[in-house]
Amino acid sequence: MSFVEMLFVNFIYIIFPLFLYLFYVAYQKNVGKKESELFLDFALFLSLYLIFRNDLGYIGYQLLFSNLILVIAYIKRKYISIVLISISTLLFFYNDIGSFIYYIYILEYILYFILHLFLKNKKYIFISIFFIIKLFIVLITFKENVLFSLVILLSLYVMSYVIVDLLNKGEDIISYHMSIKNIEKEKQIRMSLFKITHEIKNPIAVCKGYLDMFDVNNQEHSKKYIPIIKNEIKRTLILLEDFLAMTKIKINKDLLDINFLIENSIDEIDSILKANNISINLDLIDDEIYVMGDYNRLMQVLINIIKNSIEAIENKKGVITIKEEIKKKQIYIYIEDNGKGINKETLKQLGMPFYTTKTNGTGLGVSLSKEIINAHNGTMKYFSKENEGTKIQIVLP
Repeated sequence: MSFVEMLFVNFIYIIFPLFLYLFYVAYQKNVGKKESELFLDFALFLSLYLIFRNDLGYIGYQLLFSNLILVIAYIKRKYISIVLISISTLLFFYNDIGSFIYYIYILEYILYFILHLFLKNKKYIFISIFFIIKLFIVLITFKENVLFSLVILLSLYVMSYVIVDLLNKGEDIISYHMSIKNIEKEKQIRMSLFKITHEIKNPIAVCKGYLDMFDVNNQEHSKKYIPIIKNEIKRTLILLEDFLAMTKIKINKDLLDINFLIENSIDEIDSILKANNISINLDLIDDEIYVMGDYNRLMQVLINIIKNSIEAIENKKGVITIKEEIKKKQIYIYIEDNGKGINKETLKQLGMPFYTTKTNGTGLGVSLSKEIINAHNGTMKYFSKENEGTKIQIVLP
């Protein structure tokens, strides 16, 4: 392996796990500080492992490259990793170096630690002094290939600046990325407030219009206008209740029998099913199936789905089928109707807050249901074809 190849390969070994760390933090939603720090520790030890596995023909070269990982740990103030990397390096090379040199390396690592305590806020000065100390150690301990080792050391000095700069720039980009996400989130909140204000404004404007025309002495006005005003007020209250439910989802999980939950949900709306001449076809697993969940919230989801199915079935004998399957420790619940179905464009927008095709709908029912299922670490999907019916899949752990 040539000198350039050796530098390039070991540079990749060090930088690749660090890039994995940056990608993980960038694309993992709501990643916590502890989780991020833990993944950085993992990236550093993966780099160290790759260096140890790479046979460079001379043990001193591996020592030099492992020190570059130590520098990164110091710059990122990963004190536990610093100690573990130092111990791991000393143990790995224990049988390959003499006892005198071994003690020099122990003193060297202690010196780095003391030095960092005084220069922890001056990272580039620390890097320079780190490599000056390393230069003296190379001159004392390396009995062969001293000149070549010094060239590697100089290359590592430059590489340390490059890697630290890349890592800092990567973290700055992530920070910028997170800031954009927060701005987008704030934008969505403002848009939601705008929509809710707009939705409430319409029924209030209708009420005001009818009240302006209302003549208390006119009995026809009372018969005609009061029911309209009542309906508009009711629609406003439903909208507010749905919106509050969306913003205050609280899940209180407990052990529950999913079959018992399904049967109770059907009982709750049995009168509506009978009034609409709709039958329920149950295909449940003939056994008790327990999940950790919020009984009332999950019932709310089931009732909302069944009500939507009832509304989708028009001018025919309706059938709603509820089926269960267990796959890989997950319960799959399928709710299928023979209603009018949903076209492709509507299906794409289904679940978006305030999107509705109903005359008196708020557009929050499906969105709220999905939020509840997500809070249970589950998923909820819609499958539908126009004039053929709709199938909803709920998956719960």
